[in-house]
Amino acid sequence: KVFVFDPVVGGDALFVLDISSALFVGGRVSALVIFKEPATGAPRLACGSWRGVSIFDAVSGGDALLECDAGDEVVNALVAFKDLATGAPRLASCADDKKVRVFDPVAGGEALVVLEGHADYVRALTAFTDPATGELRLVSGSDDSTVRVWNPAASGAAIEVEPEGHSGIVRAMVTFVDPATGALRVATGSNDETIRVWDAETGGGLLVIDVGSDVFALAFFVDPATGAP
Repeated sequence: KVFVFDPVVGGDALFVLDISSALFVGGRVSALVIFKEPATGAPRLACGSWRGVSIFDAVSGGDALLECDAGDEVVNALVAFKDLATGAPRLASCADDKKVRVFDPVAGGEALVVLEGHADYVRALTAFTDPATGELRLVSGSDDSTVRVWNPAASGAAIEVEPEGHSGIVRAMVTFVDPATGALRVATGSNDETIRVWDAETGGGLLVIDVGSDVFALAFFVDPATGAP
């Protein structure tokens, strides 16, 4: 089930989505992301679990509006973005079948693009616009200890970040802008107990933070008092 809350008021859930009847989704919910339906501006909730992704009305709940076929393995992460050429919404998923898929979340069905190259489960996913080219990039992290940067428009890898990389499962990632330089960065977290910061354009490693325990999630913010990240 998926519970929707008022995060200002708290308390009981506003409504509960029972995804057990969805075509592809069943069992544990492993990924969530929100996007807007372009025709109406209505928020939609994409839920990933075993074998696929279901799209729900994020305000009223109810039955799944449509399904995206993400293969026969657990979907571990979702990210929503826009096709830079058309402005149409896109939804990317990564899964235990070692693949990254890109969908049209309004039409559903089969993937528009399938990206292959990881040697093990793909656990983490994010997206950014390459400041040098203006092209969209997807970033994925895997149990094979690598981070890959993909060009979904070309259906291939733009950069592979592997030398001097993580030595364990890459479970989390986030993109951010370095306030001092304006350069785009990718931070990744792993069960090798480190967070690594990369140059998003080149894939070069910039910083290693020793956390001392497994890293499962990451978030970025700027301190409003100092402007420091």
